[in-house]
Amino acid sequence: MVRGLVSARSPRHEPELRHLRVGAAILGYVAILMALYRVLPYSLVSDVKYLNSIIIYVVISVLFLLIVYLKGLDSLEYFRLPRRGAASVTAMVIAAMYVSPQFFSGNNEMQPMELAVPGVIFLLGIGISEEIFSRGLTFGMLRHYGERKAIIISSGIFGLLHINVYVGKNWDLWDAYSHVISSACWGFLACSIMIATRSIWFTALFHALVDTHIVFGKEIDYSDAGPLPVYTLWDNLITPWNEIFLYVPMALLILRVNRGGWPKWMEKIALKWKLVVPVSALD
Repeated sequence: MVRGLVSARSPRHEPELRHLRVGAAILGYVAILMALYRVLPYSLVSDVKYLNSIIIYVVISVLFLLIVYLKGLDSLEYFRLPRRGAASVTAMVIAAMYVSPQFFSGNNEMQPMELAVPGVIFLLGIGISEEIFSRGLTFGMLRHYGERKAIIISSGIFGLLHINVYVGKNWDLWDAYSHVISSACWGFLACSIMIATRSIWFTALFHALVDTHIVFGKEIDYSDAGPLPVYTLWDNLITPWNEIFLYVPMALLILRVNRGGWPKWMEKIALKWKLVVPVSALD
Protein backbone atom coordinates (compact mmCIF):
# COMPACT_ATOMS: atom_id res chain seq x y z
CA MET A 1 0.00 0.00 0.00
CA VAL A 2 2.79 2.42 0.87
CA ARG A 3 4.58 1.63 -2.39
CA GLY A 4 1.36 2.29 -4.30
CA LEU A 5 0.88 5.66 -2.62
CA VAL A 6 4.41 6.77 -3.42
CA SER A 7 4.21 5.73 -7.07
CA ALA A 8 0.82 7.45 -7.45
CA ARG A 9 2.03 10.68 -5.89
CA SER A 10 5.50 11.03 -7.38
CA PRO A 11 4.58 11.78 -11.04
CA ARG A 12 2.19 14.50 -9.91
CA HIS A 13 4.81 16.26 -7.83
CA GLU A 14 7.71 15.93 -10.25
CA PRO A 15 6.75 19.00 -12.36
CA GLU A 16 6.35 21.09 -9.19
CA LEU A 17 9.76 20.01 -7.93
CA ARG A 18 11.29 20.79 -11.32
CA HIS A 19 9.75 24.27 -11.27
CA LEU A 20 11.17 24.82 -7.78
CA ARG A 21 14.62 23.65 -8.84
CA VAL A 22 14.65 25.91 -11.88
CA GLY A 23 13.35 28.87 -9.86
CA ALA A 24 15.88 28.31 -7.09
CA ALA A 25 18.71 27.97 -9.61
CA ILE A 26 17.78 31.21 -11.34
CA LEU A 27 17.53 33.03 -8.00
CA GLY A 28 20.96 31.67 -7.07
CA TYR A 29 22.47 32.85 -10.36
CA VAL A 30 20.85 36.27 -9.89
CA ALA A 31 22.36 36.50 -6.40
CA ILE A 32 25.81 35.68 -7.80
CA LEU A 33 25.40 38.26 -10.56
CA MET A 34 24.23 40.96 -8.15
CA ALA A 35 27.17 40.23 -5.85
CA LEU A 36 29.59 40.61 -8.76
CA TYR A 37 27.92 43.85 -9.80
CA ARG A 38 28.46 45.23 -6.31
CA VAL A 39 32.21 44.77 -6.83
CA LEU A 40 32.16 47.08 -9.86
CA PRO A 41 32.64 50.40 -8.03
CA TYR A 42 35.65 49.19 -6.09
CA SER A 43 39.30 49.06 -7.13
CA LEU A 44 40.42 45.55 -8.01
CA VAL A 45 43.73 45.96 -9.77
CA SER A 46 43.99 49.55 -10.95
CA ASP A 47 42.51 53.03 -10.76
CA VAL A 48 42.45 53.31 -14.57
CA LYS A 49 38.93 54.24 -15.62
CA TYR A 50 36.78 51.31 -16.83
CA LEU A 51 39.50 48.70 -16.25
CA ASN A 52 38.03 47.20 -13.07
CA SER A 53 34.56 47.09 -14.62
CA ILE A 54 35.93 45.39 -17.74
CA ILE A 55 37.52 42.69 -15.57
CA ILE A 56 34.24 42.06 -13.74
CA TYR A 57 32.29 41.88 -17.01
CA VAL A 58 34.79 39.38 -18.41
CA VAL A 59 34.40 37.25 -15.27
CA ILE A 60 30.59 37.43 -15.55
CA SER A 61 30.65 36.56 -19.26
CA VAL A 62 33.01 33.58 -18.89
CA LEU A 63 31.27 32.25 -15.78
CA PHE A 64 27.74 32.24 -17.17
CA LEU A 65 28.80 31.16 -20.66
CA LEU A 66 30.44 28.15 -19.00
CA ILE A 67 27.23 27.43 -17.08
CA VAL A 68 25.16 27.67 -20.28
CA TYR A 69 27.55 25.27 -22.00
CA LEU A 70 27.74 22.76 -19.12
CA LYS A 71 23.95 22.73 -18.74
CA GLY A 72 23.58 22.23 -22.49
CA LEU A 73 20.79 24.80 -22.73
CA ASP A 74 18.76 25.25 -25.92
CA SER A 75 19.99 28.84 -26.10
CA LEU A 76 23.37 27.55 -27.32
CA GLU A 77 21.88 27.62 -30.82
CA TYR A 78 21.92 31.43 -30.62
CA PHE A 79 25.68 31.63 -30.07
CA ARG A 80 26.36 32.15 -33.77
CA LEU A 81 26.51 34.85 -36.42
CA PRO A 82 23.17 36.30 -37.59
CA ARG A 83 21.23 34.24 -40.09
CA ARG A 84 19.87 35.56 -43.38
CA GLY A 85 16.16 36.01 -43.99
CA ALA A 86 13.22 38.37 -43.71
CA ALA A 87 12.95 38.08 -39.94
CA SER A 88 16.66 38.73 -39.40
CA VAL A 89 16.70 41.73 -41.75
CA THR A 90 13.59 43.16 -40.09
CA ALA A 91 15.15 42.80 -36.64
CA MET A 92 18.40 44.42 -37.77
CA VAL A 93 16.60 47.37 -39.37
CA ILE A 94 14.55 47.95 -36.23
CA ALA A 95 17.69 47.66 -34.08
CA ALA A 96 19.38 50.28 -36.28
CA MET A 97 16.39 52.59 -35.76
CA TYR A 98 16.90 52.47 -32.00
CA VAL A 99 20.67 52.86 -32.21
CA SER A 100 20.83 55.73 -34.72
CA PRO A 101 19.85 58.50 -32.23
CA GLN A 102 23.02 57.71 -30.30
CA PHE A 103 25.07 58.87 -33.28
CA PHE A 104 22.92 61.54 -34.93
CA SER A 105 21.24 63.34 -32.02
CA GLY A 106 24.33 65.37 -31.12
CA ASN A 107 24.20 64.26 -27.48
CA ASN A 108 27.47 62.30 -27.67
CA GLU A 109 31.01 63.55 -28.08
CA MET A 110 34.34 61.92 -28.85
CA GLN A 111 36.57 61.14 -25.88
CA PRO A 112 40.39 61.12 -25.79
CA MET A 113 41.82 57.89 -27.16
CA GLU A 114 43.02 56.75 -23.71
CA LEU A 115 39.37 56.84 -22.57
CA ALA A 116 37.64 55.95 -25.84
CA VAL A 117 39.35 52.57 -26.33
CA PRO A 118 38.71 51.16 -22.83
CA GLY A 119 35.29 52.83 -22.98
CA VAL A 120 34.34 50.85 -26.09
CA ILE A 121 35.59 47.61 -24.49
CA PHE A 122 33.60 48.51 -21.37
CA LEU A 123 30.41 48.94 -23.45
CA LEU A 124 30.98 45.61 -25.19
CA GLY A 125 31.49 44.07 -21.76
CA ILE A 126 28.11 45.37 -20.64
CA GLY A 127 26.39 44.06 -23.75
CA ILE A 128 28.02 40.63 -23.80
CA SER A 129 27.78 39.89 -20.06
CA GLU A 130 24.16 41.00 -19.67
CA GLU A 131 23.04 39.19 -22.81
CA ILE A 132 24.78 35.96 -21.86
CA PHE A 133 23.09 36.04 -18.47
CA SER A 134 19.63 37.26 -19.46
CA ARG A 135 19.17 35.77 -22.93
CA GLY A 136 21.70 32.95 -22.81
CA LEU A 137 21.18 31.57 -19.31
CA THR A 138 17.80 32.78 -18.01
CA PHE A 139 15.93 32.52 -21.32
CA GLY A 140 17.66 29.21 -22.03
CA MET A 141 16.63 27.72 -18.68
CA LEU A 142 13.01 28.79 -19.15
CA ARG A 143 12.63 27.91 -22.81
CA HIS A 144 11.32 24.38 -22.23
CA TYR A 145 8.26 25.97 -20.57
CA GLY A 146 7.46 27.61 -23.90
CA GLU A 147 9.12 30.41 -25.84
CA ARG A 148 6.48 32.98 -24.92
CA LYS A 149 6.87 32.36 -21.18
CA ALA A 150 10.65 32.35 -21.50
CA ILE A 151 10.62 35.73 -23.27
CA ILE A 152 8.30 37.37 -20.72
CA ILE A 153 9.89 35.97 -17.56
CA SER A 154 13.51 36.44 -18.67
CA SER A 155 12.72 40.02 -19.73
CA GLY A 156 11.12 40.67 -16.34
CA ILE A 157 14.19 39.31 -14.56
CA PHE A 158 16.39 41.48 -16.80
CA GLY A 159 14.38 44.51 -15.72
CA LEU A 160 14.59 43.63 -12.02
CA LEU A 161 18.38 43.30 -12.26
CA HIS A 162 18.55 47.07 -12.80
CA ILE A 163 17.23 47.73 -9.32
CA ASN A 164 20.84 47.07 -8.31
CA VAL A 165 21.63 50.66 -9.39
CA TYR A 166 19.43 52.00 -6.59
CA VAL A 167 20.59 49.84 -3.69
CA GLY A 168 21.71 51.76 -0.60
CA LYS A 169 22.04 55.53 -0.56
CA ASN A 170 20.96 55.79 -4.21
CA TRP A 171 17.52 54.36 -3.44
CA ASP A 172 14.63 56.19 -5.10
CA LEU A 173 11.36 54.30 -5.41
CA TRP A 174 10.04 55.95 -8.56
CA ASP A 175 13.36 56.04 -10.39
CA ALA A 176 13.81 52.34 -9.62
CA TYR A 177 10.24 51.57 -10.74
CA SER A 178 10.66 53.45 -14.02
CA HIS A 179 14.08 51.91 -14.72
CA VAL A 180 12.88 48.36 -14.03
CA ILE A 181 9.79 48.68 -16.26
CA SER A 182 11.67 50.35 -19.13
CA SER A 183 14.53 47.82 -18.91
CA ALA A 184 12.07 44.90 -18.92
CA CYS A 185 10.43 46.30 -22.07
CA TRP A 186 13.82 46.81 -23.69
CA GLY A 187 14.72 43.25 -22.70
CA PHE A 188 11.58 42.06 -24.48
CA LEU A 189 12.80 43.81 -27.63
CA ALA A 190 16.34 42.42 -27.27
CA CYS A 191 14.99 38.89 -26.82
CA SER A 192 12.86 39.19 -29.96
CA ILE A 193 15.89 40.44 -31.92
CA MET A 194 17.97 37.50 -30.71
CA ILE A 195 15.27 35.02 -31.72
CA ALA A 196 14.80 36.59 -35.17
CA THR A 197 18.52 36.90 -35.97
CA ARG A 198 19.42 33.63 -34.23
CA SER A 199 22.42 35.47 -32.81
CA ILE A 200 23.08 36.52 -29.23
CA TRP A 201 26.23 38.26 -30.47
CA PHE A 202 24.25 40.66 -32.65
CA THR A 203 21.98 41.38 -29.67
CA ALA A 204 25.04 42.02 -27.48
CA LEU A 205 26.37 44.49 -30.06
CA PHE A 206 22.96 46.17 -30.20
CA HIS A 207 22.99 46.37 -26.40
CA ALA A 208 26.44 47.96 -26.36
CA LEU A 209 25.53 50.55 -29.01
CA VAL A 210 22.34 51.53 -27.17
CA ASP A 211 24.47 52.23 -24.08
CA THR A 212 26.96 54.43 -25.98
CA HIS A 213 25.87 57.49 -24.01
CA ILE A 214 27.30 55.97 -20.81
CA VAL A 215 30.83 56.59 -22.11
CA PHE A 216 30.40 59.21 -24.82
CA GLY A 217 27.39 61.21 -23.60
CA LYS A 218 27.86 64.96 -23.12
CA GLU A 219 27.78 66.20 -19.56
CA ILE A 220 24.71 68.33 -18.89
CA ASP A 221 24.89 71.27 -16.49
CA TYR A 222 21.76 71.36 -14.34
CA SER A 223 22.92 74.24 -12.12
CA ASP A 224 20.69 76.77 -13.91
CA ALA A 225 17.77 74.44 -14.45
CA GLY A 226 15.73 76.01 -11.64
CA PRO A 227 13.56 74.15 -9.12
CA LEU A 228 12.66 70.56 -9.87
CA PRO A 229 9.09 69.96 -11.05
CA VAL A 230 6.61 68.37 -8.69
CA TYR A 231 5.24 65.04 -9.91
CA THR A 232 1.93 63.55 -8.87
CA LEU A 233 1.38 59.86 -8.17
CA TRP A 234 -0.16 59.47 -11.63
CA ASP A 235 2.84 61.18 -13.27
CA ASN A 236 5.19 58.73 -11.58
CA LEU A 237 3.07 55.72 -12.48
CA ILE A 238 2.92 56.53 -16.20
CA THR A 239 6.59 57.56 -16.56
CA PRO A 240 7.69 54.26 -18.18
CA TRP A 241 4.71 54.14 -20.55
CA ASN A 242 6.79 55.79 -23.27
CA GLU A 243 9.20 52.87 -23.17
CA ILE A 244 6.32 50.37 -23.17
CA PHE A 245 4.92 51.85 -26.39
CA LEU A 246 8.41 52.35 -27.81
CA TYR A 247 9.71 48.80 -27.39
CA VAL A 248 6.86 46.31 -27.01
CA PRO A 249 5.03 46.87 -30.35
CA MET A 250 8.28 46.53 -32.32
CA ALA A 251 9.19 43.39 -30.38
CA LEU A 252 5.79 41.90 -31.22
CA LEU A 253 6.26 42.85 -34.87
CA ILE A 254 9.65 41.11 -34.99
CA LEU A 255 8.19 37.97 -33.43
CA ARG A 256 5.27 38.10 -35.88
CA VAL A 257 7.63 38.30 -38.86
CA ASN A 258 9.79 35.54 -37.41
CA ARG A 259 6.76 33.32 -36.99
CA GLY A 260 4.99 33.88 -40.31
CA GLY A 261 6.91 36.25 -42.56
CA TRP A 262 6.17 39.87 -43.39
CA PRO A 263 2.58 41.08 -43.04
CA LYS A 264 0.94 42.17 -46.31
CA TRP A 265 1.31 45.87 -45.53
CA MET A 266 5.07 45.45 -45.02
CA GLU A 267 5.37 43.58 -48.32
CA LYS A 268 3.56 46.41 -50.11
CA ILE A 269 5.91 49.02 -48.60
CA ALA A 270 8.99 46.93 -49.49
CA LEU A 271 7.77 46.58 -53.08
CA LYS A 272 6.90 50.27 -53.35
CA TRP A 273 10.32 51.33 -52.08
CA LYS A 274 11.96 48.63 -54.26
CA LEU A 275 13.54 46.98 -51.24
CA VAL A 276 12.61 43.59 -52.68
CA VAL A 277 12.01 42.25 -56.18
CA PRO A 278 8.60 40.76 -57.06
CA VAL A 279 8.62 37.00 -57.65
CA SER A 280 7.13 37.52 -61.12
CA ALA A 281 10.17 39.61 -62.10
CA LEU A 282 12.43 36.63 -61.45
CA ASP A 283 10.58 34.33 -63.85
